[in-house]
Amino acid sequence: MAFMLVVDIMRLASRMIRYTSAFFADLGRRPVLLLCLGILLAWLMAGVPFMRFGVPTGLWGDRTFLLLHGRLFLDWPHIFRTDAVGFPDRLDLLGFPFTDLTERVVQFLTTRLTGDVIVGANVYFVIIVAVNFAAAFCALRSFQIRPWWCLAGAFAFAFIPYFAERSTGHDYLAAYYAAPLAFLILPRIVMAVRNRSPTGMVKDPVTLACCMVIATSGIYYSFFSLLTWGFVGLALATQERDWRYLPAMALPAGVTLAVLVPILAFFVAVTPGDAGFPARTAADQPLYGFRISDVIIGLEPFGVARNALRDYMAIRGKTEGTDAWPGPVLSAFALLAALFGSLLLRRRGPGVRPAYGGLTPTLNAYLVFCMIYCAPFGLGLIFNLLMRPEIRAQNRIAPFFAFAALLVFFRLWQRVVLRLRSRFGRSIGGVTAAVALVVLVLVNSIGSFALFAGQQHALQRQPAFATEMTSIRATLAVADSEGLRRILQLPMAAWPEAPTIRGFEPYNHLLPFVFSAPGSSRHWSYGGSRGSENLSHLQLLLKTADSPCALAELSAGYNFDAVLVDRRGYDATELAAWDSRLSAVGARLVSDDPLRRLYRLPKSDCSQPLLLSNRWLSAAAGGELEPLLDRGWCSPEAWGRWGRDKVQRILLPNRDLGSRGVVIDLRIMQLADKDGRIPRVEVRVNQTPITTISVARSMQPEEHRIVIPRLLLRQSGFTTIELRPEASVAASRVTPEDKRLLGVGLIAMRVAPSIQ
Repeated sequence: MAFMLVVDIMRLASRMIRYTSAFFADLGRRPVLLLCLGILLAWLMAGVPFMRFGVPTGLWGDRTFLLLHGRLFLDWPHIFRTDAVGFPDRLDLLGFPFTDLTERVVQFLTTRLTGDVIVGANVYFVIIVAVNFAAAFCALRSFQIRPWWCLAGAFAFAFIPYFAERSTGHDYLAAYYAAPLAFLILPRIVMAVRNRSPTGMVKDPVTLACCMVIATSGIYYSFFSLLTWGFVGLALATQERDWRYLPAMALPAGVTLAVLVPILAFFVAVTPGDAGFPARTAADQPLYGFRISDVIIGLEPFGVARNALRDYMAIRGKTEGTDAWPGPVLSAFALLAALFGSLLLRRRGPGVRPAYGGLTPTLNAYLVFCMIYCAPFGLGLIFNLLMRPEIRAQNRIAPFFAFAALLVFFRLWQRVVLRLRSRFGRSIGGVTAAVALVVLVLVNSIGSFALFAGQQHALQRQPAFATEMTSIRATLAVADSEGLRRILQLPMAAWPEAPTIRGFEPYNHLLPFVFSAPGSSRHWSYGGSRGSENLSHLQLLLKTADSPCALAELSAGYNFDAVLVDRRGYDATELAAWDSRLSAVGARLVSDDPLRRLYRLPKSDCSQPLLLSNRWLSAAAGGELEPLLDRGWCSPEAWGRWGRDKVQRILLPNRDLGSRGVVIDLRIMQLADKDGRIPRVEVRVNQTPITTISVARSMQPEEHRIVIPRLLLRQSGFTTIELRPEASVAASRVTPEDKRLLGVGLIAMRVAPSIQ
């Protein structure tokens, strides 16, 4: 009886295995259903079912910009330029690389449809996971890879560590679906060349659609798509001795450029000349990028390559963020593939279809190219020398590297499966291979497990998050109840990036605006664009804030009705000083919490002058002239300051200049160049040339008087005095190592009313 029961159980198990195998085999023949199943699994992996869509996954750092864009999307059509932020200047988002249009369109739709910044950002992430997965799945299918392998490969690609890293910072770069789309059209191009109809693919809707999406998915991914096509075309032309691959690869590149160039031209045309981006030297870029040699870090616990690791870390220095290579499995395989790529070389007959195995040598060479590109001081440095230094292009090639590694991986995996089946039988070998593949995928993707839900839970567990949100809500509530409309935010920050001030990250100035109601008429200063007139004026007023009337000038000149002080930017002594200054002009503290203080400014003006009349003001270190010196000056020396730019500026508040003209006495020195010439200096007042001055002898102090007529003085704001050495020698130096320009050395200045 027991024997019969065991037999029945075995038969039942055999039938179940047979039916299950048939089910999965049938599902594998339905790629659409398999794709939908994969997207559901990807969402489960990312923790989407456990998300609370009204809770942010991140709040600070570069995540602020994603939320900022969403907030501006709710203020349509003011999504590029707005004076709601940066007042009295304006926030100009056109300084950002707006070529990633598809990502912004997706976020625009999710935010506008939900009407909520946080919900829109979270839905955006959910969509990006699905799109990354779907693009990889379709691209793998185009290389004739088995459907279930495509599912595993798309899963691995959608959750490479690069995604987990980018989805917490540069969020648009986490939408890297352009990478598999660049590979998707490669088999179509090869087929067109072998069928002697390369121009026919221009009419191919799949190729055209891929080119359109790539061109609108960001300048980084567009560039690396073009780079991929160029490299593959050159490699195939060399390998098969068929020059037609070069024009064939140039066709999708031409279509992509035809879409990309007008977009770039538009944003270049409307972007201001000084977008305010921080200067990063090209020589620093290898320290910011992804490096293939990061895999040797895993050898440190075993004592392997200890000296090499130490030398590498010395080169590495301080990086921005954490280097996250496409994945430990993919990275290790790619290194082996580069070493043993010759094992994959095979000749193809002229009638053989372009299966994915046929492109393996080319893709293997492409992996080696990526490694050379990403190596410290490699081709990525050359790219950054040619382009803007702050692009940090080594990072952006990671998805292309990962997808090429996947294609080569499945070529080798086919041989592994055949070896397992021949050794252990078709059934056991196939199951072993399937289990091993699943394990590899999970190991590669473990960093993204429950990513979004985990980020939310981690954020909610941070005391800083609760404190921040409480402070923001309290500030907004008081601003509403007090009817505040123009708020100056301190410490002063320059747009778009300013260095951290003690424990204060200037991006935090954006958070009250991000969480404000759509369509609000309230303005937040957030400093101004670096180098702008308004930022200079505000900085001048804050430098002279020891005089109570300086803060009264804020209210009278710029219509500020409140000052928001972030505690994190000041120590206790400085906070007490600000409280004293603000209280001295009658400002009233209306909100106080652990992070922010909000003061309401009085409407009354002050008659105390900001400038001391008819008294010499020193430009030496710690001198009284310091607040009035704006752009173009080096740090003060014991006797004064030297120029460092072609134009040196001095700012004077008009309220103190009186109703008559003004006399400016300058005590200056100048340098002679190596030929003994001393440049003449043109003086401009509010952009109007009024006189030219020059000294008789080099390095000898001389006094020069400048008379500014009343007609050139405005009623409010500031008078700008510019000193412009003649163009022929303005930027030259006495010796190359001397940082001083042949401009004006300023010792002291005196301001007095004109007697005329």
